[in-house]
Amino acid sequence: MAKKNKMKPRELREAQKKARQLKAAEINNNAAPAIAAMPAAEVIAPAAEKKKSSVKAAGMKSILVSKNKMYITSFGKGNSAVLEYEVDKVDDNDYNKTQLSSKDNSNIELGDVNEVNITFSSKHGFGSGVEINTSNPTHRSGESSPVRWDMLGLKSELEKRFFGKTFDDNIHIQLIYNILDIEKILAVYVTNIVYALNNMLGVKGSESHDDFIGYLSTNNIYDVFIDPDNSSLSDDKKANVRKSLSKFNALLKTKRLGYFGLEEPKTKDTRASEAYKKRVYHMLAIVGQIRQCVFHDKSGAKRFDLYSFINNIDPEYRETLDYLVDERFDSINKDFIEGNKVNISLLIDMMKGYEADDIIRLYYDFIVLKSQKNLGFSIKKLREKMLDEYGFRFKDKQYDSVRSKMYKLMDFLLFCNYYRNDVVAGEALVRKLRFSMTDDEKEGIYADEAEKLWGKFRNDFENIADHMNGDVIKELGKADMDFDEKILDSEKKNASDLLYFSKMIYMLTYFLDGKEINDLLTTLISKFDNIKEFLKIMKSSAVDVECELTAGYKLFNDSQRITNELFIVKNIASMRKPAASAKLTMFRDALTILGIDDKITDDRISEILKLKEKGKGIHGLRNFITNNVIESSRFVYLIKYANAQKIREVAKNEKVVMFVLGGIPDTQIERYYKSCVEFPDMNSSLEAKRSELARMIKNISFDDFKNVKQQAKGRENVAKERAKAVIGLYLTVMYLLVKNLVNVNARYVIAIHCLERDFGLYKEIIPELASKNLKNDYRILSQTLCELCDKSPNLFLKKNERLRKCVEVDINNADSSMTRKYRNCIAHLTVVRELKEYIGDIRTVDSYFSIYHYVMQRCITKRENDTKQEDKIKYEDDLLKNHGYTKDFVKALNSPFGYNIPRFKNLSIEQLFDRNEYLTEK
Repeated sequence: MAKKNKMKPRELREAQKKARQLKAAEINNNAAPAIAAMPAAEVIAPAAEKKKSSVKAAGMKSILVSKNKMYITSFGKGNSAVLEYEVDKVDDNDYNKTQLSSKDNSNIELGDVNEVNITFSSKHGFGSGVEINTSNPTHRSGESSPVRWDMLGLKSELEKRFFGKTFDDNIHIQLIYNILDIEKILAVYVTNIVYALNNMLGVKGSESHDDFIGYLSTNNIYDVFIDPDNSSLSDDKKANVRKSLSKFNALLKTKRLGYFGLEEPKTKDTRASEAYKKRVYHMLAIVGQIRQCVFHDKSGAKRFDLYSFINNIDPEYRETLDYLVDERFDSINKDFIEGNKVNISLLIDMMKGYEADDIIRLYYDFIVLKSQKNLGFSIKKLREKMLDEYGFRFKDKQYDSVRSKMYKLMDFLLFCNYYRNDVVAGEALVRKLRFSMTDDEKEGIYADEAEKLWGKFRNDFENIADHMNGDVIKELGKADMDFDEKILDSEKKNASDLLYFSKMIYMLTYFLDGKEINDLLTTLISKFDNIKEFLKIMKSSAVDVECELTAGYKLFNDSQRITNELFIVKNIASMRKPAASAKLTMFRDALTILGIDDKITDDRISEILKLKEKGKGIHGLRNFITNNVIESSRFVYLIKYANAQKIREVAKNEKVVMFVLGGIPDTQIERYYKSCVEFPDMNSSLEAKRSELARMIKNISFDDFKNVKQQAKGRENVAKERAKAVIGLYLTVMYLLVKNLVNVNARYVIAIHCLERDFGLYKEIIPELASKNLKNDYRILSQTLCELCDKSPNLFLKKNERLRKCVEVDINNADSSMTRKYRNCIAHLTVVRELKEYIGDIRTVDSYFSIYHYVMQRCITKRENDTKQEDKIKYEDDLLKNHGYTKDFVKALNSPFGYNIPRFKNLSIEQLFDRNEYLTEK
């Protein structure tokens, strides 16, 4: 066999770069006419999978419409918009074009504009000069402009709610939809937080604790909460507060708040203990208040204004928010110098052109505020490209013990380059990445930039490596560091001076894990950033449209500030380590999830794990459980959203476990099989391997681990590593099951949130709804809009008689009791709570959608303690006979959402349900 000609990394990179240049030349010289003839957004990247629309890749950000004028914008620095052109319609195919951007700031060249299409080309990057078509937003299938109406018919009402009047443009409504997106994601996360807190209460055999947070209100100060009888509250409210106080004390007693890092001070000082309880009460009450704001339409009630209530309630609540943020920065600053003094000392020694104080400030930005993440590209990826292609010696084993420190210092130098020294180069890199269409193109751009950086930083990297001496590092670690503490005080003041809305969002992160924090904050930052850009354009001299927000939404005038503040929140927030005082509770949960009876006594737990004994080498099992169960973020997630005993029972269902394992990539299954099975047959089929893993999970028992030794050698160490792998697999599989069901439920939470909001809006324009109450019958909105037919403002139902009749059938197949129970089950994540009760009856497990709706339908047909429900629900016999969810039952339950046909179909038809919501193990 002929020997392959292996290219060196640099030669390979050069060949790839040459290929990209040839490809670009081919596009520019030969393909322009063909591409220009394609329909809108049909330009594709050659020989690579298309990743983003060519319109965005070419630099067009948006087309805004106001009356007869269009305003075309391009991407500027970061997410900013550059006003490029004003296009004024003279008649159907005659448009006047006026360029608004300067020559230096312009990113696109506008071509022909007609009634249907707009043609433009990029001036930089992607397909420069290639004409691209996009749709004219004032045209849709010959109908009147969508600027003047929307399919739900709510544009005018939304504009009046947010701006006090209506507008003949699509600018205000786009800004409004960004605000509505903020409320949707908050509805999801606050609903999940409320459920997790109720679940932590752990009341068995009763769902009465579902309303625990519901009765907590920011209307009551802490003194009223702990002693309602001496307040001016009505008798009914006093009774509700007493119930909440009882459950609040029960929650504290469980110690499960320790999972969120909340810990009562260990002191005899009752004032410190009471101050802690007061802060916890404030946190839970604010969560309850936010839930009321986003889950019920109570527009007009000042205390339910999501964006202003925090400024209108008693100051003691804001004091708690101040405390939480200040405590976090005090902790950060306390650890900053001690934890980073070696790196700072090395940097002061190496960075001769900088003052020491300046280095400390920059390193604070880098380590604490993580300003590098706001550059628009990855510093880490640039460093990896540099070392992969040029810095081979830095990967030598001699640096293994100091690699993390060495890479951090390298990253810091690159950060300083773009953040302080060469801002223009950073902006140019962002522009190139934005114009890229595929991951391959992005990789090439990073490779080209790495080549430039290597020439500039090679000597600096060599210098860093030379300082990676264990003795030097050890001595620097012992030495005192002389610095002005006022520097950190100043940094803390600048960073912690947040609006109370931002502090409130930080408080929510106490109850979220790392992935949830990232998702929530990334979305909020994006939405506030978009709102900031819309307001900037609306206020510009070229567009100059009215943008005075109504009282409840004045907060968004500070969108630029909030964007910056939420970026800080994102970087200082993190999943908190469980509190030490909750360890016994956590050990109980850990042993229960591994198969021990949850009725085990505290003394027996202490005996098994030797918690009260002292001495060397006797805490191996305790440490093993701590390291591999309690400190697992997946275990914590399961305890937040599920029940340890029930999780163990669900894991015995091989069909369900096999389904989850089927979603894990084959390569990962191979690794799990090799590490979990004592005598693996690597030649067996993947199906056989998954089956063996499912069997292991089914039969998992605490007895399998009780003899594991933490300080093991030889065969004992092999057994320990295998036990760790089995626990990791078990927790991963159950986490994926629960997490995906929570994600499915989130789609229905959003639907309920939108139903509540839209009902309030429709009440303003439909007299037939004026006296109606959604709580009495959640079908009432869809039912009324269907009955109005041609008089309905809702175009989904007005223009499609066939679909309207289908929705009417689904409405008639439901009843008020059924849909009310469905709404409550969604709000309280009942499917997750009741999973163990019904999942064993399901015949075929082939999707999370089918699991969710089978369990949901079993919960709906459960009739105990529900005197309002009919004797037998229409679909109950089919459900029990087929052992799978009934499709028509799903549509009947979703009939309250029928007024929005696309949402109704996506939530009701499994094939249309967004499978990207599902998680897999990667």
